[in-house]
Amino acid sequence: MRKSDLPPPKAPTTLRGRVSVLFFTSPDFTAGVLEVPGQVDARFAGRISVKEGDEVELSGSWETGKFGEQFKVTSFQFCLPLDLNGLANYLARNPHMKGIGPAKARAIAEEFGKDFDKTLAERPEEIAKVARVPLEVIRAVADEWQRTRVFNLANTWLAAFELTHHQVTTLVKKYGNNVVAIFKEDPYRLIREVEGYGFKRVDQIARKMGTPKDHPSRIRGGILACVAEALDDGHCWTEYEALVEAANALLIMDVLESRDIIRSRLDLLIDEKTLACEEADGHFLVGYPHIRRMELDLAGLFRQGAGSSPHFRRYPDLAQLVATSSPELNSGQRKAVQTALSHRMSLITGGAGSGKTFAVNAICRLYEKHGLDVLLCAPTGKAAKRMEESTGRPASTIHRLLGYDGLEFRFDGLLDADLLVVDETSMCDVPLLWHLLRAVDLERTSVVLVGDHNQLPPVGPGNVLRDILTTKAIPVSVLTEVVRQAGTLKENCNALLAGRVAPTSTDDTERLRSWYRLGEFAEIEELAEFVRGLYQTKLADDLGLDLVHDVQLLTPTRKGPLGVNALNIELQRIVQKRLHEREVEPVPANRRPKLFPGDKVIMRKNTYSLGLMNGSVGQVVSVDPKGDVTARFDGREVVLRRSEGHLDFLDLAYALTIHQTQGSEFPVAIVIIHKSHSFQHHRNMLYTGATRARRSAIILGDHWGIRNCASKVQVNRRRTWLSLFARENDTPRVPAQAALLRLPP
Repeated sequence: MRKSDLPPPKAPTTLRGRVSVLFFTSPDFTAGVLEVPGQVDARFAGRISVKEGDEVELSGSWETGKFGEQFKVTSFQFCLPLDLNGLANYLARNPHMKGIGPAKARAIAEEFGKDFDKTLAERPEEIAKVARVPLEVIRAVADEWQRTRVFNLANTWLAAFELTHHQVTTLVKKYGNNVVAIFKEDPYRLIREVEGYGFKRVDQIARKMGTPKDHPSRIRGGILACVAEALDDGHCWTEYEALVEAANALLIMDVLESRDIIRSRLDLLIDEKTLACEEADGHFLVGYPHIRRMELDLAGLFRQGAGSSPHFRRYPDLAQLVATSSPELNSGQRKAVQTALSHRMSLITGGAGSGKTFAVNAICRLYEKHGLDVLLCAPTGKAAKRMEESTGRPASTIHRLLGYDGLEFRFDGLLDADLLVVDETSMCDVPLLWHLLRAVDLERTSVVLVGDHNQLPPVGPGNVLRDILTTKAIPVSVLTEVVRQAGTLKENCNALLAGRVAPTSTDDTERLRSWYRLGEFAEIEELAEFVRGLYQTKLADDLGLDLVHDVQLLTPTRKGPLGVNALNIELQRIVQKRLHEREVEPVPANRRPKLFPGDKVIMRKNTYSLGLMNGSVGQVVSVDPKGDVTARFDGREVVLRRSEGHLDFLDLAYALTIHQTQGSEFPVAIVIIHKSHSFQHHRNMLYTGATRARRSAIILGDHWGIRNCASKVQVNRRRTWLSLFARENDTPRVPAQAALLRLPP
């Protein structure tokens, strides 16, 4: 057969109409019949998701198969009306459409509405006239509109729900035009599948769409949101009925049987093992299965770790060995070193200046003296760097040690070391310590955990150090004696643990004293004005401090006039004026402040593509016209691109919450403790803030607030599986069945 005898290939074509019949549909594939005005109904099939009654435009080609002539769909779009609000929001929020602000976007939408697409293509000068912009601006809009035409109708539909352009783009990239069908069918699946879409955001959109309050996915999403919120607060489980009450308060279903409906859905989640349930002390505890499994594994590792170390068994008198090799240690430190040499796993804990580093150095020297390999690590880069400085040995972050690439820990072998020392264990949450210890061969490698149990618990779930201390799951050495070399700053920090806040120190010879207690600011504005004065003149002129690198302002909270958000705006204005002679305009309410060269910034999310961890503090080098920011972190310049969402998690860092700075040290830490924050006050928070200082701690606030904070002892309230599983001679219970999940009234 000659090539010319072959029939011409069937050209792609387009069908526009209403879906009248469905033979099969799923999120990934649909087959049915399209009712096309003026034509014969068309059978179609393709990797799309539509429902009966949907108005769609299908693109593809005709094929003949066992079902006869059928239209094979390669792409589609919904024939949505251009909603006025959606079009206005889309035009105003799209950064590629320059020169179209909210007012002009609204005027265009109101004037042209459904005819916008046609008018833009055929008569752009009319749009330019209504918007009062040059024709070149509208032509640029037309270019962008045409370039993304496949997604424009879905985009405008989503924009009507007040999503940002970045949020809309994220959804369209993930789901394509299926995004509309997904929103209509089950918007709550976004919670599980798209990062950054929590229950409250999705629920707000779903409710605007008219999704009923008793939609099964909404109830499921609400329950899981309550479990996730508890996890965000550090709790690994929630009591069954407390979870029902929390979900009921969140969902507001407006029916008398709402709790029974929630219990029924919760039982299904437990039956399908989406949630785990454990009976303890007459109550049923509910949480994520992977967290429960991790804590159960940790309890088993601790039982194994309590055994004898394989390295120093041949020494009949370890006490004599320690005393001979490290005569400078006090009795508590000697006992801690001896315990570490005797066991596969142990914990050394103690307050500031109690000599934990002295003990660690002694342990490392003994291992190295006997030809054994030592490995040091810590949960953050700053903590690892401090560990290197204090021990004179290389140290790594746990993430780097385990080859974390932003998605998972790639290291799947066993660590090649005879001794592993983990510093700042109080910062290690359950998943991080689980990943680390499962890479340890306890038949060869001994583990020494080091931390300060007086500090705040980790940001993530669990409270492993405190659980070890409470359950004695492994041998524990608590150092209580403050060493002579500690100095006034460390002594005063330790005094906080007894509820005493020392007055301003008077025994310093330098102009910057090591300890300040300034509690005369009863009124919020008085204190705020004093902070402004510190940064305007006192710190730099009188004390010779670098306002960016030497000083860190700490406060318990993000909100309010003494919170991180408000203080950062004030301090940015002062620092930019003083150091760079730049006038910073006032920041409108509920808007993020602009960033300028020289600003101190913090990354609030692990961004491994950039090599940045949550809590990384840096300084802005430049901001380009597109809004992309170049910043320097630990001597390395990184470009953070607005289009990729990097700036959503980059904040000013002149002021930080006390929790944000765990594992960090600063030459000078200014800690705000005021009665307006008293609901958040407790002794460990004040202690954690003060111990961030390397040279000087400045405690600012009112006398009552400072006294109250130091005297308030917060009971460890984190709910963990480990605290149950690691009990001495305790064995894990069998998970309760969903059918039994009924507490007595």
